[in-house]
Amino acid sequence: MEGLSLLKLLIESTGLPEDAVERELNKVLLKGNFQREQLTLDDVRELLAVYLQDVLVEAKEFTS
Repeated sequence: MEGLSLLKLLIESTGLPEDAVERELNKVLLKGNFQREQLTLDDVRELLAVYLQDVLVEAKEFTS
């Protein structure tokens, strides 16, 4: 599985509102220059790592 079907499965699997998850992932996709149509499982791992890093930085800034 790869590309848009992999991204769709990821979004659905979160159990969160799909529109919100898709918006957040789109930000990371653009930031990391990922290609939605050619997304691989390794890309998803990297995508999620970038997203987690961003969330942690924002949380640190919020608590400072």
